[in-house]
Amino acid sequence: MKRFGVIAGILLVFLISAFSLVVIYDKGKDQKPLRYADIPQETIDWINNIGDETNDIISSFNPTPRPTPWDNDDDIGQDPETGLKTLEDEYFIFYFPESLKKAAYQCQPMAHQAIPRIEEIVGKYYYPSDMNGRKVPIYLSTDQQSFEQLMSKMTSSSNDYENVAGITVWEVGLSGFYLKCIALNGKYCFRDKKYTKHVMWHELTHYCYYASIDYGQYNGRLPMWVTEGIAEYVGYPGERPSFSNDQIQEMRQGCDFSAPHFKYVHEVYQGGHSIYCFMEDRYRLPALKQFLKGTYSEPLATAVQQAFSVSVRQLENEWKANLDKFER
Repeated sequence: MKRFGVIAGILLVFLISAFSLVVIYDKGKDQKPLRYADIPQETIDWINNIGDETNDIISSFNPTPRPTPWDNDDDIGQDPETGLKTLEDEYFIFYFPESLKKAAYQCQPMAHQAIPRIEEIVGKYYYPSDMNGRKVPIYLSTDQQSFEQLMSKMTSSSNDYENVAGITVWEVGLSGFYLKCIALNGKYCFRDKKYTKHVMWHELTHYCYYASIDYGQYNGRLPMWVTEGIAEYVGYPGERPSFSNDQIQEMRQGCDFSAPHFKYVHEVYQGGHSIYCFMEDRYRLPALKQFLKGTYSEPLATAVQQAFSVSVRQLENEWKANLDKFER
């Protein structure tokens, strides 16, 4: 009987091990590492340099697969030495000093209100279930100094944060898209609820837009007007930007839709916003959303042609011809 019990125990261990391997295989065979196993070098270079072209994004390529789950245990805000408080629900974790407790409770519903708008325009909101269990970590900083101190812990980037109201920090690797954090700068936010909401929605749009890109297939660089423009368009629902006559002339003379970025800040953000408003006016919302979907896996020229049946240059010329509609 004793010998039989030993044999039975060995067989039981073998069966459990075999079953575990099958489960691990079934769970892992469809994971994102297979999707991002061969990211083109040009795309890697673009990922690593997006932050050089805009001041509200820091991105990087991580060649090392992250273990799962991607929960929030390693967030800087979880360290008691930071002195940060937390406000957590099923989708978000806010980290903030005691002095911003009221602001945190105001920001929480703002974040939730962004979800249906992002789902409608971007095409998908990325819930923790889409991100290996990771909730969106949102840090609230009291002033410029605390904001920059946070960024020094989050990244090795030497970006200038002097005029940054909000920022999205993320990476792409063999495991897929990983959001490190969204951070709001108290130098600009929390005094005006409408503006705070806009910054929140802008950064959450960045999160979902960049998470939608198929980096294993995409090969190229998206101009800044595409990414900043859609973040402004989502962040200001139903509103339109306006420009002085001088600004309109600057955009007509200097904006090149195929260039990595426009010359002036107002051209990138408000100008990019006006491009999406023009797309909606001229081609209607379904075509605008088709264009966005195209940019997740296709070069800009292909996305424009498939959505609007025009070239990038034709779209640019049409927008410039209609800029007077945005004059203040």
